[in-house]
Amino acid sequence: MAQPSTTLTTGINSYYLIQLIENLSQLDIGYDPEIDDIDQDLVLQFLKEGFQRIVSSNARLPWFQSTWGFSTIGNQQSYYYPLNLLTTFSPYIPTFPDEQDPDSVAYTLGEIKEVISVVNNTDMGNELIYIDHFKAESIWVGANNTPNIPTYWSLWANEIYLWPIPINIDGGYQMTVRGYRQPFLSWLTTSLQSTSEDYVDLDNEMSMLLINFALARIFQYNEDAEMAKVYMDHFNVGMAMYVENLTSPNSNQPIIMSGGLQLNGPANKAYNFPYGAGIQILGSGSNPLGRAW
Repeated sequence: MAQPSTTLTTGINSYYLIQLIENLSQLDIGYDPEIDDIDQDLVLQFLKEGFQRIVSSNARLPWFQSTWGFSTIGNQQSYYYPLNLLTTFSPYIPTFPDEQDPDSVAYTLGEIKEVISVVNNTDMGNELIYIDHFKAESIWVGANNTPNIPTYWSLWANEIYLWPIPINIDGGYQMTVRGYRQPFLSWLTTSLQSTSEDYVDLDNEMSMLLINFALARIFQYNEDAEMAKVYMDHFNVGMAMYVENLTSPNSNQPIIMSGGLQLNGPANKAYNFPYGAGIQILGSGSNPLGRAW
């Protein structure tokens, strides 16, 4: 396999990924059974399997956090606009459908995997309250569903419903949807392009996890159980460390958290509590420091 003709600094594509796997495994990966040790399409399938396992390990990876925007239309309850994606390689530029001809846009909500919040930016940035769809239908039914400022939202059949039904105002209410997007698999189709900018849809730090999983499956395919276990163990340990770091509580420093204790009050005054505990205000001014024991 030829060397990439460019230096990749913003991500890693599948061409370069396969080259790394080829170098680590010392196997020839390609499409010629007379020359190559393993078919490249099979390796791509292993990469896809590893990618899906990483993504499935934690549904809320920060990499997939996204923001979408849409505007309401008077007396329209449900929305499934093409909401622009916020990613590292694709800046978020909000665009809204033509109010005069909303049917001119092919609507889809397929890129959203999970909705976290819906915010009404027009109405002072108020976050809408999630409500069960069937509960909403039982409340705002018939004459009770009078047009008003949207306060609640529900989700059904890939459509966002706003309750009560929005009032018809100029420009509509500008809504922001925050959530997690669907992972991209398009990077698997550019394995023959060394300069492809269709990068693996993961943090760069997780590329080695993907390589370890693919190597484990390659050695398993070649009936080398010992090496397959070594690389799968590397993958499992790396995944456990990543998930543990992702879900651990934040602290600014291991010993001194949040910059230490700061209290307002009279200078150099001590406050004693039961069992030998207490706090003391140190220094003077509007923001004196304090110490606790």
